[in-house]
Amino acid sequence: MVGKKQGGESPLFKGLRKMKERIFLTFSLLLLINTGIGAQNWEEYYDVNTEISLKGKIVEIIENKQGLVIIGVLQKDKIYNVLTAPRWFMEQQNINLHLNDEIVVHGAKFFSRRGEFFIFARAIHNISNGMTYTFRESSTMKPKWRGKGKGQWMQP
Repeated sequence: MVGKKQGGESPLFKGLRKMKERIFLTFSLLLLINTGIGAQNWEEYYDVNTEISLKGKIVEIIENKQGLVIIGVLQKDKIYNVLTAPRWFMEQQNINLHLNDEIVVHGAKFFSRRGEFFIFARAIHNISNGMTYTFRESSTMKPKWRGKGKGQWMQP
């Protein structure tokens, strides 16, 4: 057998499979972002009963003009998509997250209508710079960037 290691997939096929998964994930996220699902529509989905902690390395940052910044966090061999906050809020709060930063995410699990798995960040501890960033109010779990009243933004 050419190119196949005994007891498993060849490195070439494993690499191609991972690249295919990555392209599909990126395409899905871009499609999700461009279908008009913005940060305002996601607030009601935060469920404290599904909170988890995830430690890993940032391997992708997806920013868009409308909606939340999404970071891809690599833990072992799996990439988890973490929904954070609008870009303007992250800039205003001096939230510094960069590729290859080691982080711990505290947040709630969420499945989109299409069945895609996400984590809503409540807080992120950036081990690389020692900072902890909070994205939700501790008592209500509402996003910190939301104004008073439904659908009101606190933009600068």
